[in-house]
Amino acid sequence: MTKAYFKAIMREIWRSKARFFSILLIIFLGVAFYTGIRATGPDMLQAADDYFIKQRLATNSVQSTMGLTKADTKVLKQHADRLTFQSVTYLDVNQLNNNRVVRVAELPQHQKLNRLRVVSGRLPRRANEIVLDSQAKALQPHLKLGSTYRIVSTKALNRQFKRRTFKIVGFVNSPRYVEHVSRGVTNVGKGTLDYLAYVRPQTLKLNVATRIDVQFKNLAKVRPYTATYKRLNRANTADLKRWLAPQAAKRQRSLQATARKKLAPLAQQVATLKQQVPATTPVLVKATAQLKAAQAQVNAIKRPTYLYSTRADNPGYTEYHENTQRVVALSTVFPLFFIAIAALICLTTMTRMVEELRLQMGTLKGLGYSNTAVGSEFMIYGGLAALIGTGLGVLFGVNFFPQFIAQAYGSMYNLPAINVQYLWVDIVVALAIALVCTLGTALVVLRVDLRSLPAQLLQPKAPKAGQTLWLERWTGFWRRLSFNHKITLRNLFRYKQRLLMTVLGIAGCMAMMIAGFGLKDSIGDISSKQFNELWHYDAIVTRSGAPTAAEKRTLKRPRLYQASLTLKSAQVTVNQAGVAQQTATLSVPERPSRLATFVTLRNRESGQAYHLRQHGAIIDEKLAKLYQVKVGDHLPIKLAGQAAKSIKIAAIAENYVNHFVYLSPSYYRQVFGKAPVYNSNLVQFTHTNERQENAYANTLLKQAGILNVTLMSTEKNTNFKTFDSMNLVVLIFVISAGALALVVLYNLTNINVSERIRELSTIKVLGFYDGEVTMYIFRENFILTGLGVILGCFLGNWLHTYILQTAETNALMFSPGIHPLSYVYSALLTVAFSLIVMVMMHRKLKHVNMLDALKSVD
Repeated sequence: MTKAYFKAIMREIWRSKARFFSILLIIFLGVAFYTGIRATGPDMLQAADDYFIKQRLATNSVQSTMGLTKADTKVLKQHADRLTFQSVTYLDVNQLNNNRVVRVAELPQHQKLNRLRVVSGRLPRRANEIVLDSQAKALQPHLKLGSTYRIVSTKALNRQFKRRTFKIVGFVNSPRYVEHVSRGVTNVGKGTLDYLAYVRPQTLKLNVATRIDVQFKNLAKVRPYTATYKRLNRANTADLKRWLAPQAAKRQRSLQATARKKLAPLAQQVATLKQQVPATTPVLVKATAQLKAAQAQVNAIKRPTYLYSTRADNPGYTEYHENTQRVVALSTVFPLFFIAIAALICLTTMTRMVEELRLQMGTLKGLGYSNTAVGSEFMIYGGLAALIGTGLGVLFGVNFFPQFIAQAYGSMYNLPAINVQYLWVDIVVALAIALVCTLGTALVVLRVDLRSLPAQLLQPKAPKAGQTLWLERWTGFWRRLSFNHKITLRNLFRYKQRLLMTVLGIAGCMAMMIAGFGLKDSIGDISSKQFNELWHYDAIVTRSGAPTAAEKRTLKRPRLYQASLTLKSAQVTVNQAGVAQQTATLSVPERPSRLATFVTLRNRESGQAYHLRQHGAIIDEKLAKLYQVKVGDHLPIKLAGQAAKSIKIAAIAENYVNHFVYLSPSYYRQVFGKAPVYNSNLVQFTHTNERQENAYANTLLKQAGILNVTLMSTEKNTNFKTFDSMNLVVLIFVISAGALALVVLYNLTNINVSERIRELSTIKVLGFYDGEVTMYIFRENFILTGLGVILGCFLGNWLHTYILQTAETNALMFSPGIHPLSYVYSALLTVAFSLIVMVMMHRKLKHVNMLDALKSVD
């Protein structure tokens, strides 16, 4: 390639800088979206991996129904070459002074595992200091550094503390609880933990440890969530169970021996009495009976059950990984839209460029330049646009999209900020796709012209032949059209490639905007449907047992009270291979006939109402999807401290937040072998008022036996704050799609004007005004935009459905509908972009040099 030829190539780039920049911008958008979103999932996983390593998150945990002793830790010490362990002592309390269920845990002297991450303040150094889970600050904003924290629970629990008043010196996050809100289940209060509190050792009066955390050394350098990690951890868990298997019998014998020692004085007393008095003496008879009863209790001491858990049982741990995989799945479909549109636009643009430079190609071939040299101009032109667009796209996409999306998920998880990483495989793939879009399309377009003789190239290409339209056969319609409208329709069908490219390009952009707005609708509808259409109660009252007369009077005393439903409420877990463990609320109404007044159980699609049956349970739709069960199938559920029970599914009801299982009292007795204890009430208020609702809750909590009051207004505000962050993701889709739509419309309109500049100059010479010349083009664009909008509605509906199936979390189901206004907004934005482009084209057409355009090319 000569220096002069290279200058000519650079001059062509500068001459057609608008076209060059449009190709570059399309490549930039596609590459930024592809590399950025593709990097988001790995970046989020890497952030979690680094966090788990730094905080030394345990790989396994062991608990026992009777606590863990030094004998258990002695067994683990024998395997110190394979693991590190740490004993933890904690107590779950129902805070009667603030209506919260709190786990108070003693911090070990040295945090070998599950090291706390200090969010603000510091860790406790003195016996009167305490640090709180950061979730405590969200639930109780008045809690601040330096303020006093008091533990006020039942008398029995209060006696388990050496001190109950503390000074708050810090707020922390534990690596065990990745999720921002959930802290797991408990058998205290309402059944779920609100937050955790950490105190110095020797604060609790417990003689045994509550849990032993274990970290196996062979997993130290293995990335979590991988198949290798899961395989090794299965083997580790099996070893752990084998090592501790003999401990249950030893613990039973130890407890029985201790109990027998306590009985020794009584046994000695009975033996002495037998020697001193007749066997029928009342004192001896009574003492003997007491001894036999006590011995029976000793013999009835059962073996403790050892419970083994892994990281997967920690709230949010598995779900976080699933969310990253959802992002990865989304990173495939959206960039495909961008790439497909970019390829179409590049094909149209390069086709036009080849046609414009046809005369130059003929001249160069006539001067003896080879086909390679002649085609190199187009290859350099397209390759340069691809390289610059890819470079800028990678820099922007990798640094912006992961940070933006991770920030949206940041409100859902307690993890530090991500570190940007460049995934070179994805970058190379993006570059290859960009080069295919530009160089590939250039080669496709050049294949005919490079085979042509110089004499053929030096002649202007014959204009595209017109043809009779099928609309012309509809004579009644065709005769009523004006001349301008007939010309518009003829031009539309004359340039079929441009028609197809424009319609597909606009349809793709329209689809992405509809998907974005539709996602916003689906998220927004959750709150209104769940709290207004499905749930018709304002508070959940949790008691320690069956309702007493005093509790009933207290429940109905305040003026705010309207009605209530008594029910059995408990937390159950559902566990199945391949699906993260789910927690569901088990509800058994005392009077099933009144349930419909408080909860609507219906089919989401048909609206058919469901009622509790004697033999079968009603579960939520999302739970059924997760475990792939249908009506008539069975599902295992497990109450805390009990074996799993299988329930038959009688109906699957509409629900969007969390999971539920409803059983009738008779079916509960059939499944669990005992009558339900009605420990809760769903309460309806006469009206809603935050101050009065809080006063009502405080009144109830003063009554002995009432453990917790959950106000639905508070739950609504707390749970749906996290959904606001999803609007950021929606904003990305809409802005990116809008930017692409603007570029597509500008590029195609610019090509259309360039192709027909002689035609437009001719009608200007004939006396058409500037506005009429612009409308000559705009009418075609408007029709093509309309066709693209119509096709985009169908594509957008499909894309929205795909996103919902991909982006849903395990405890959440999006509302599947798209509001009509979302279609309207997307269409109006697309039309607005079309108008913006026409304003830009109008300015260009006003300054067209008609004489230059009409000069002969012969």
